[in-house]
Amino acid sequence: MDQLVREWPPGFGGVERVAHRIALELKGKVFTLRPAKQSPEPLAVDYARSFLLSISMGKIIIPFPSKDLMGLLISQKPLLGHLPCPTVLLICLVSRLINPNRYIAFYWHAFLHKRPGLLGLFEDIYQRIALKIIRFFPVICTSPILSKALQDEGIPARQINYLPCAISPEAEYQLSLICQERSRFGYSPTGTLIVIGRLDSYKRVDWLIRVLSEIPAAKKLIVVGDGPDRLRLEELARKFKSPGQLVSFYGRVDEKLKYKLLANADALLLPANNCNEAFGIVQLEAMASGIPAFAFDLPRSGMYWVSQLAGSPWSGQLKDFTGTLEKLLLDDELYKKLSLRARDRYDYEFSNQIWRYRLTEIRKGSV
Repeated sequence: MDQLVREWPPGFGGVERVAHRIALELKGKVFTLRPAKQSPEPLAVDYARSFLLSISMGKIIIPFPSKDLMGLLISQKPLLGHLPCPTVLLICLVSRLINPNRYIAFYWHAFLHKRPGLLGLFEDIYQRIALKIIRFFPVICTSPILSKALQDEGIPARQINYLPCAISPEAEYQLSLICQERSRFGYSPTGTLIVIGRLDSYKRVDWLIRVLSEIPAAKKLIVVGDGPDRLRLEELARKFKSPGQLVSFYGRVDEKLKYKLLANADALLLPANNCNEAFGIVQLEAMASGIPAFAFDLPRSGMYWVSQLAGSPWSGQLKDFTGTLEKLLLDDELYKKLSLRARDRYDYEFSNQIWRYRLTEIRKGSV
């Protein structure tokens, strides 16, 4: 199965990492609309990739006529287009017009949060059109929450498949070693929290820094990632953290250092406040390590569902956030219970064995 995605995989974003994981498994070619931003590669790649020469006009990407583009359009191979991206949607539609019998499916990663302004209007129009079009194609989504939201938009349930994000078998093994090490040394929290992701406004790391002082048991916040908000966030940290609290910014790091920092944390925090964030691969990395992850329960987002644990006092609501973390960091028994259940949830819902089974079932419909 070939794939079409906006950004060059494996990258650092969730969409690119999903395309990367599927390509590792199926060995199909991945076509992208934007070239690589990072060198060297953050993860090992053993599949073919092709950059479709394009020009960016703001958020719009326009591909130039090329041999690779023509080959993609006329190919008979099954094709998976990753949304949201208007250009990906358009190219897939043109290919369907050329090859009416070609198997084409769409991977719906997230609903776009409606925002003000001209760009927000454009995104809303695009999303409405996309939801009208994909009801005529097989659709893959990352969680039962997104499946229900798609059905509410009129997509027939029989056309929707659930395939969560996944980490590689190598990463799964490395993180299992962290889980074993944590189990060997016990589950007593140290007051260390971690947030991993692009430092952009919708991630709401700014809000997290502002409320950190309301969690006295939190002694350290590790911030991994980079982005346009980094300088502002560093200034906020200097202003709002309480005496005795430390906020450390590590920027963008490689996988080895990321896992090391994660292993030293008590909990992963994902304070994003809109549906642009629908599934965090870092949630899987935390749970595979036996580390609880906390995300808000947002409409049309599966973030809360991904790391929801039986017996957890976390409701997913803003009002309970600081109180839940304070309780977790002070209660060794509760922390041990949630750490064990985090790993159990990973094993039974998101492990590579489960993921491969789901992918195999989806592939049966494309051949």
